[in-house]
Amino acid sequence: MTWKYIAASVTGKAHSDRNETGQDRCRSELVRLGKKEFFIGLVADGAGSTTEGGIGAEIACDTICTSIVQTLEKEEDLSCITEPDITGWITGARDSIGACAKKQGKLLEDYACTCIGSVAGRDHALFFQIGDGGIVINSDHDYRTIFWPEQGEYINSTSFLSDEAYREHLNITFTDSSFDEMALFTDGLQNLVLSFSQKKAHAGFFNPIFESLKKDSDHEFFGSSQHLSRFLLHPEISERSDDDKTLVLALRVPD
Repeated sequence: MTWKYIAASVTGKAHSDRNETGQDRCRSELVRLGKKEFFIGLVADGAGSTTEGGIGAEIACDTICTSIVQTLEKEEDLSCITEPDITGWITGARDSIGACAKKQGKLLEDYACTCIGSVAGRDHALFFQIGDGGIVINSDHDYRTIFWPEQGEYINSTSFLSDEAYREHLNITFTDSSFDEMALFTDGLQNLVLSFSQKKAHAGFFNPIFESLKKDSDHEFFGSSQHLSRFLLHPEISERSDDDKTLVLALRVPD
């Protein structure tokens, strides 16, 4: 089995109306090590109250992706990866953001961002998250969340990688890979794709998207990210959320 995957980040109306760049970032990668394949998905959302949140989000995605690949090259099996390993990835990203902030004469808090990630192999998968946004998988024809988005004490507040107590807000879990569909998204989409009253994912959102991906003949269809971007910028979606939006989709398919 291998993975089809697609990813896109788009700037929300709240930023574009002010001629600002978006602060969402993402990474998606298929890593082949010998006969094994691993899908890596990462999304991060720079805090809207910061000046450099987008840069923090980009550093987080890039640094964590590099750390994951290095760990996989050493371990070669997801079952060998532990919570301290994942905490190390997160701490390394935070340190890299801190080094950038220091070089620019800024504070770590100026680069505040959330962080969501997944690594999936043939038999195992791991997930981690700080802050809002979420991960949804389809297991036994049921779309379910891995972690529920973390909401802070105030409206639109959450936890960030730059927080001093970031370890306390780092959620980690491991599972077998008995799922074929996975989505990662930032908070700009969470109110559209999740029912907060029922604490469930909207199958009506995810099912049509994954069905269209199943019909695509390519196994690594990067060109389709433009189609995903247009979908995320569609007026029906933009009218319901003026925030930046990021969506990473991965579909397990036969080799």
